[in-house]
Amino acid sequence: MKLLTQGDDFGFTKAVTYGIIDAIEHGVLRNTGLFTNMPDAIMAAAYIRNNDRACFGIDFNIVSGKPVSDPKDIPNLVDENGEFIRSGARQKDARWQSEAGRDAQFPFDQVYRELKAQYERFLLLVGKKPGYLHPHSIMPENYLKAIRTLSEETGVVFSMDIQKKLGFKTPHDLDDVSPLNAKKVFDPMAQLNKDPLGKVQRVHEYLEHSEYVMIGGHPGFVDSDLLGLTTLSLERVKDHQMMVSKWMKEWIKENNIELITYDDLTKVA
Repeated sequence: MKLLTQGDDFGFTKAVTYGIIDAIEHGVLRNTGLFTNMPDAIMAAAYIRNNDRACFGIDFNIVSGKPVSDPKDIPNLVDENGEFIRSGARQKDARWQSEAGRDAQFPFDQVYRELKAQYERFLLLVGKKPGYLHPHSIMPENYLKAIRTLSEETGVVFSMDIQKKLGFKTPHDLDDVSPLNAKKVFDPMAQLNKDPLGKVQRVHEYLEHSEYVMIGGHPGFVDSDLLGLTTLSLERVKDHQMMVSKWMKEWIKENNIELITYDDLTKVA
């Protein structure tokens, strides 16, 4: 069995960044994607330039913080303050319920412009191509189309497509949650009661019968900046706990599980 461990949102805030670094240095995390539009991306990029313990991709963010593009060039993606319209507000908009409405919310030319700007900022900050391209939060059709377009143009793999091609299994295979309709609600106790490690433990036999497995999440620590940027906040400490847990390390060792990266996948796909 080959296991791809992935933690999203590198550079989101200082606390998230430190938590991901800790999960790499002291845990089993081997893939993480940079948020190039956030101020703390500079600190995160410095770690990338001096580290080969993980594969560093890019997580394209169009729902939190300020864009890399001039807000005037992407008017449908930002609010009156020039910041991205949050995912919760997007889903409350009646247009979200139809593909035509989502196309109006996220015009392809504007989405592509911003994603390309974020990609180019990765090159500027890091000095090399990302190891993979990955979506963040809600996934309207034009957003996925723009990522695939950039993947074709740059030769960098799109995480969702390469996982589908190789038949990856995940602990969430039996969940019934569509990316389009996943709820964006902040419930502190619900987040703290999440048990991602327990879920892996419950389905580990199912996973062990697969050639390729992905265990992902949003590991990180929590700071006040994070609470103001996203509803997905407190549960990050539980994902971090999973990535550094003794059980995960022993499970991997005892079952001769191979930890892999997207760099490895590009050689076989």
